[in-house]
Amino acid sequence: MTRNPQANQTVPPPSSSRAAIHVEGVEKRYRTSRLASVLALDNVSLTVPQGEIFGFLGPNGAGKTSLIKILVGIQGASKGVCQIMGENCGTRESKLRLGYLPERPYYHEFLTAREFLLFHGRLLGLSDSNIHAKSEKLLDRVGLKKARDQKLRTFSKGMLQRVGFAQALLHDPAVLILDEPMSGLDPVGRREVRDIIADIAKTGKTIFFSTHIIHDVEVLCTTVGFIQHGKLKGSGNIDSLLGKTVKSVEIRFSMAADRDASKVNTLRNSRKTMDGWVLELESDVEKIEQQTAEIISSILDEKGRVKSIIPRKSTLEDLFFGET
Repeated sequence: MTRNPQANQTVPPPSSSRAAIHVEGVEKRYRTSRLASVLALDNVSLTVPQGEIFGFLGPNGAGKTSLIKILVGIQGASKGVCQIMGENCGTRESKLRLGYLPERPYYHEFLTAREFLLFHGRLLGLSDSNIHAKSEKLLDRVGLKKARDQKLRTFSKGMLQRVGFAQALLHDPAVLILDEPMSGLDPVGRREVRDIIADIAKTGKTIFFSTHIIHDVEVLCTTVGFIQHGKLKGSGNIDSLLGKTVKSVEIRFSMAADRDASKVNTLRNSRKTMDGWVLELESDVEKIEQQTAEIISSILDEKGRVKSIIPRKSTLEDLFFGET
């Protein structure tokens, strides 16, 4: 065991061989009456390596928040194993390893941003001098340096999310768990939060966040898991899951003034646009390259000009709906 001077508490030494998050066979039941219960998580197993940004995707009510509450120790699993950095979830050791931002955090609105961090830093056992030094750096990092002495009741939703990030990072955790961090934000706020997550990831921390917004996962994450009705439908590295297979090809082209692409046999499925024509070709992987070459040849035979050829691969949205 080693001492963490920042938290003034004993913390188990880190191990590069351990997964940041390990979930195996986790089941969660909520009792609705003496004889009835609801199964919220059904035999969920997943592993998140250290240093990854893991996106936990699923519709509302799929079980995302239930798993997060088990990870951070708010509630226990009915069955199974759940660990943070090799420590069982809910133990003091596991909690010292993680920072948590809930979907609907509670803020003491009469406090300023600096007072809010001081309050939480003392709960963590940090010294006041350590808290003040860390607060200045963290508030600057999340873009709240100028608002550090402003009351939280005057903060926008995006500003509150940012001060929540500062609080979650105050004790320098190895793992950051975020429950719907972009929920309720406008496009500007979502972009700001995504930038903060990307910046935090550069420090080597493991980030686990749940969302139902596929685009946020596609932009940020290296690994992903899909959950629906409490069951994990799939998980893994995004690049490996999507593969490199071309799904379709978009060809944009123009025709000579006296030619109409809709009358050319191989171009009949083309549609007119403001600056020419566009043809979307979907075919078997084995045939798409040959068919693309044939179409380009037809365009050139008709004195047309090819403007662009854009291959399209499977997207995370395709994968998500395929899995769920």
